[in-house]
Amino acid sequence: MTIHASEMPLSLVKAKDALIGPETDAFLLGRMRDNDPDAGEKLVLRYHEPLIRYLYRLSGSMPTAEDLHQQTWLSVMEHIEKFDVSTGGGGFKAWLFRIATNKANDLWRSAKRQRSAYDGAMRIAPGEAPQAGQRIEGVEEAAKLRDAIARLPEAQRQVLLLRYYSGLKFVEIAETLGCPLNTALGRMHKAMNKLKEMME
Repeated sequence: MTIHASEMPLSLVKAKDALIGPETDAFLLGRMRDNDPDAGEKLVLRYHEPLIRYLYRLSGSMPTAEDLHQQTWLSVMEHIEKFDVSTGGGGFKAWLFRIATNKANDLWRSAKRQRSAYDGAMRIAPGEAPQAGQRIEGVEEAAKLRDAIARLPEAQRQVLLLRYYSGLKFVEIAETLGCPLNTALGRMHKAMNKLKEMME
């Protein structure tokens, strides 16, 4: 299970920051193109937690998320020469999440896995037992929200998950999904309105 930075002891957070380094993504990409394995490792560490969290929310399965994570980085390595920092509107992060989204979409389009992927996709949280003292109403409300998000159209679910679970800005979301900024904003607006209706 992924440990969030807020749950790590301060010494581990500092150690992780030291491993990731202060270099920009553009600098590390340049070093990767020069076959520097340390640069690639720093980029993988830098984006591991948000990318795994996003893929887990999309797939509803940690093994699937880890598989998609590997496929995403393999694709990054394969196409690294094609990425141009100066023309990538959302930068490396948006490009990375666009690749991850495409890998997830490829999985869902697969005839064998389509039904099971959609059944388990887009869960807000894993089905955990309620903590001691947690009210039944809260559990029911969370389940209702998960179900409501699962019923949103795919394009709206993706914008919602990229915004709230990957921390992308709307400009980055538009770049990730390959759509205009207004389209991304419109999808979020529609998603929030539909969620409100379903939750009522």
